[in-house]
Amino acid sequence: MEHALKLTSIVKDFGPNRVLRGVGFAVRKGEIYSLMGANGAGKSTLIRVLSGAHRADNGQIEINGTVVEINDPLSAQRLGIGTVQQNPNDGVVLDMTVAENLALDTFVDARNGLLVSRKKTEARAREIASRLGLDVTPEFLRTPVRDLGVSERQLLVIARALSRRPEILVLDEPTSALSGDEVARLFGLVRELVKEGMSVLFVTHKLAEIAELADRVGVLRDGEMRGEFSKNSDGGFEWSEVLTELFDKTPSELTHEELPGGEVALTLTGAQVFADSEPFDLELRTGEVTALLGLLGSGKSELLEWVFGAQTIVGGVIELNGTPIAARHPAEAIARGVYLIPESRHEQSIVAEWSIDTIMTLPFLRSFSPLIVMDRAAERDAAQRMIDRIGIVTAGPTKEIETLSGGNQQKVVIGRWLLGAPQLLLLDEPFRGVDINARHDIAATIRDVTALAPVLVATSDIDEALEVADRILVFHSGRVVADMRLSEATRERIVDAMSAVTHSHHAYSSS
Repeated sequence: MEHALKLTSIVKDFGPNRVLRGVGFAVRKGEIYSLMGANGAGKSTLIRVLSGAHRADNGQIEINGTVVEINDPLSAQRLGIGTVQQNPNDGVVLDMTVAENLALDTFVDARNGLLVSRKKTEARAREIASRLGLDVTPEFLRTPVRDLGVSERQLLVIARALSRRPEILVLDEPTSALSGDEVARLFGLVRELVKEGMSVLFVTHKLAEIAELADRVGVLRDGEMRGEFSKNSDGGFEWSEVLTELFDKTPSELTHEELPGGEVALTLTGAQVFADSEPFDLELRTGEVTALLGLLGSGKSELLEWVFGAQTIVGGVIELNGTPIAARHPAEAIARGVYLIPESRHEQSIVAEWSIDTIMTLPFLRSFSPLIVMDRAAERDAAQRMIDRIGIVTAGPTKEIETLSGGNQQKVVIGRWLLGAPQLLLLDEPFRGVDINARHDIAATIRDVTALAPVLVATSDIDEALEVADRILVFHSGRVVADMRLSEATRERIVDAMSAVTHSHHAYSSS
C-alpha cells in the first residue's frame, strides 16, 4: 500500500539532550495512524518537526513517495500537512475575532486582493464552520477569540486546519477540551475525510478513542519507536501488549488500591449552582480522592471556583474543618489553605517564558523574600526538592516552563501548591493532555495530600475518574446524581448516571 507519509531515522537534539533518536514509521494513504507515548517520549517534538516549527537534525521525510524538506510552517502547509496542536492557543490569534481567525488564510492569499470586507470574512468563516457542523451566529463570529472557552477555541483550531483541506492531518490531543457530542461530531468528520483519501496521524492518550478511530497504533518511548500494533481478528487491539510496551509496566501495575477515607473535612450545605438546579449537600473526607465527574456545562467548574472564591453561585454554605468559610477572593481561600489547579494551565497557571522555580513559588513569595529582596537560592532549592519529590522530568529548576512536556508542566502546577499547607486541594480537569503514566504519577502525588486534606478532582472523562478516584460523584445539571465507591463503580453504571435518564428524579444515597 502506498504511503502518504514516511519518516526514516528522524533525529532531533536540543543542546546535549537527544529527544528523537532515529524515529521511523509510515502512515498509509487513507489510514488513521495513532501515535502513543508517555509525556517526554518525544511526541510533541515530532509533531513540531512535521508542522515546520522545528527542523530535524537528521533523517528523511517522504510525502507520497517523494523526499521533502519541511523548513517552516508555511512549507508544511504547502506540502499538504495540517496540524492541530495540543494547546489551542497555538492555532489562533487571541485578539482577532472568530470570523477573522477562521478566514485568516484567506487574508494572506494574493488571489483575494488586498481589501477584505467584514461581509466576505464572515461569509468565508460560516463556510468553514459548517464543515464541522457548527451553527455560528453573527454575534459569535464577531467575538474576540480571547473571550471564548477552551472547547470553543479547540473547535476553532480544528476548523481552521480542515479549511486548508490537507492531505495529511496531524491531530495532537484534539479532544481533550471537547464534550462527548463534539468528539462524536469530529470523529464522524474525520472518517468522512479519510474515505475521501485524507490520511491522519492521531496523537492521544485515550485508549477508548484509539479503539474507536485508529487503524494502527505506534508506540513512542524515550524518543524511539518501540513497536507497531494492528487490530486482531476481533477488530480490537491487544492492549496489554500495547501498554506494556508503552510504559514498560503491565496494566495491573498502573492501577491503584481504593483508599477508605477518614474524617469529614469539607461540608457543603444547600449548594445551588444554577437558578434552575436543586440545592444539594456534600461531605468530603481526608484520606481519599473524590472525582466530580460531569460533562461540559454540568456546573462542576463553577462549583470548584465557588469554593475557591473565584465565582459566586446561587447559594450555599461552606465549612472547612468545622469552621464556616466564605472566600470573597482566591487570596482569602489560599490563606485558608484552599488551593485550586484550574482547567487551563496555559492561561490560568503558567506564565510564558518564566522559569520552573519562579512559577512554582509564585503564590508563596513572602516565604522567599523575608528581607524584601527575593532569596533566589532558597527558591531554587524549594523547587528542586519538589521536582525530585514528584518526578518532574527537567534539566533543572531554572529552565523555562515551555521546555517541559505537557504532563511535566502539569506536575509543576500541582507541585506549586504542595509547597504550601493544603487544607483542601481542588483540581479542575488536571489530566487534560496528560498520558496514563503521568496521570498515575499525579494521582500518587495527590494521594499523599489526602493524609492531611480532602482532594476533589473535576473531570469529564470516565477513564480518568476510574483511574484516579476512590469515590466518584456524577454531576449533572448542577447536582449530584450518583455517589459511589470505586469498588462498586462500573462504566455502565456511570454512563447511566451521566445520562440522567434512569436516575433523573433521585440521587443515589451517599456511601
